[in-house]
Amino acid sequence: MNDSYHIYFKGEILFKNLSKDEFEFVWGKLYTSYINALNKELTYELLSENIKEQSFNLEPSY
Repeated sequence: MNDSYHIYFKGEILFKNLSKDEFEFVWGKLYTSYINALNKELTYELLSENIKEQSFNLEPSY
């Protein structure tokens, strides 16, 4: 499984396609440094290959 993470600030992407290790490092630095100032403006999204595969596993029409 090859998950990737995106980090957003005010809905705009700051970091794209981070590995789990990269995400944990960057998120830890950003979140602990700016938690009081940014609160809900700093968010992240996990993209999983399993979810993508299920979402696009459509039966072809004939």
